[in-house]
Amino acid sequence: MRRSLMHRPASMGRPGWWCEFAAYPMAGGGSDRATLRAKAADTPEQALVWMRLAVRVLLSAFDPEDSERAYRWLDHGQWEAVMRLRAGEPYVFVASSGDTRVEWSARPVLFLSLTRTDDGPPCPCPRP
Repeated sequence: MRRSLMHRPASMGRPGWWCEFAAYPMAGGGSDRATLRAKAADTPEQALVWMRLAVRVLLSAFDPEDSERAYRWLDHGQWEAVMRLRAGEPYVFVASSGDTRVEWSARPVLFLSLTRTDDGPPCPCPRP
């Protein structure tokens, strides 16, 4: 029996990268995580651009050794990040500012399309 193309299941979603900026207080073991910002990216390069811009914003507030490491990463460390993201691996950049640890991360996800009830276009929904 021949199947019609109309009965073919639709794609479950599109690949992308989920980016987050989080802060952890060092007091109390650093287990209280606060996600401060999140962003969806369509490519590893877009994820890395977001991470680089966000790191530059806080660069002057980092502890001295993390500040130096961040400068090195901004100069040439992002290539490792792009290669990991392209390979489907997560990537995290961590620095400290006083008694707070800050973390930028990007990980591959599958964005699922959800149907809106107001007949608008579907909205993306990340799934790890």
